[in-house]
Amino acid sequence: MPTSSTPLAPDLSNSTKVAGRSAPQRGAAKFSKSPKKMLFTATFCAFSIFIALNAVLWKVAGEEKVKGSATDSVADLWSGAGSIDLTVNGFKALKERPTVVLLGSSLVMHPFWSMDAQLDKKIDDIFHHHSSITFGRELEANGCSKQNVYSFAVFGEMASDGYIYANDFLKGDKKPDVVVLGMAPRDFSDAYLTAPTATFTFKKVVGLSNFGRYADAYLPGWQDKADFIATHACYFYGKRWRLQHELEKGLTKAYHFFHLDIAAKSAATAATAASQAGYMSASMIDDRWKNSAKEYRARYRDIENKDLTVQMGFLQKTLAVCKERGIKVVLVNMPLSDTNRELLPSSFYADFRQRLGNLAEQSGNVQYVDLGDASEFNHSDFWDTAHLNFNGGHKLLAHITPVVKKLELETPLKPL
Repeated sequence: MPTSSTPLAPDLSNSTKVAGRSAPQRGAAKFSKSPKKMLFTATFCAFSIFIALNAVLWKVAGEEKVKGSATDSVADLWSGAGSIDLTVNGFKALKERPTVVLLGSSLVMHPFWSMDAQLDKKIDDIFHHHSSITFGRELEANGCSKQNVYSFAVFGEMASDGYIYANDFLKGDKKPDVVVLGMAPRDFSDAYLTAPTATFTFKKVVGLSNFGRYADAYLPGWQDKADFIATHACYFYGKRWRLQHELEKGLTKAYHFFHLDIAAKSAATAATAASQAGYMSASMIDDRWKNSAKEYRARYRDIENKDLTVQMGFLQKTLAVCKERGIKVVLVNMPLSDTNRELLPSSFYADFRQRLGNLAEQSGNVQYVDLGDASEFNHSDFWDTAHLNFNGGHKLLAHITPVVKKLELETPLKPL
């Protein structure tokens, strides 16, 4: 029996077990590090992958197919931004400076195109023809020097769109001497367009490169600005409607495969035809007139309660830009048929005309031509309730040509 002085051998079993347990634990702790650091690393990697994928998608598939070639169908051009491509690209390609530029919606497009089409049957369709041979000849016949007239009118153009075109394009070696700006009530309030940013022009022409010039005027709130930047910087956010459209196309194909879409397709085709009947030359005159009245009744919906101040402000900006650049303006309140004017609330139209006149007077460089209810325009001068045909176009020229001539006499327009 050992004495109390005899040293006992150390029991290493417990320490070995402890060491055996603690060594892996120490390794695991070293490997796992901080949860916050792991989260940061994972987030950084995910964000880097997202940025790289976003850049690749913008490069490979970000650009939409550009509608604007001669092979585009008329239906495609009416329903998309193709006419904007054609108009802008045509302006950029001009070899000679335009001395007179037409601005406005299809109310300006149609009469100037139809006059040239009547003069020369080989003239391109309304989307591909941007000069005005008839107006140029009329100016020369009235003693003006030879003028190069370019039509920058785009269907569906609002007053806010006109400002973008004037501000972005009518400058430098493409600065005209005179702008003929045709306006009508729909250019200031359209029930189908909820905001200035909803137009084809804004979506097509304004991007990150010129965002700074238009941010405050078109996107007053910081949320609006943030949404715009996100739309143009993030592929998935910016193309969310396109992705949705592609999904709908896939579902449509599936419906077609199972023969479930016949009734829906027929209804959609009928609706499309009805909405475009006011423009299409194949439609009968009576049908075209009725469809035009129906269309504008919808566009004018609740117009008496709409605040026109925003769009009037954009017109004022357009006039200011022209004045700053030394461009003279002929502001035309475009003729409307009795049928169209009767769709407007009582007293609204008189107030509208007065507001245009006041803006013209305040601007100082503007000649105002009010043809809203000019008596010489009758039913036979209109293609539909709002658009003049070639007969009406010649009557329009009879009013604006003397004004342009007067401007040349005051300060000679630069001849070509």
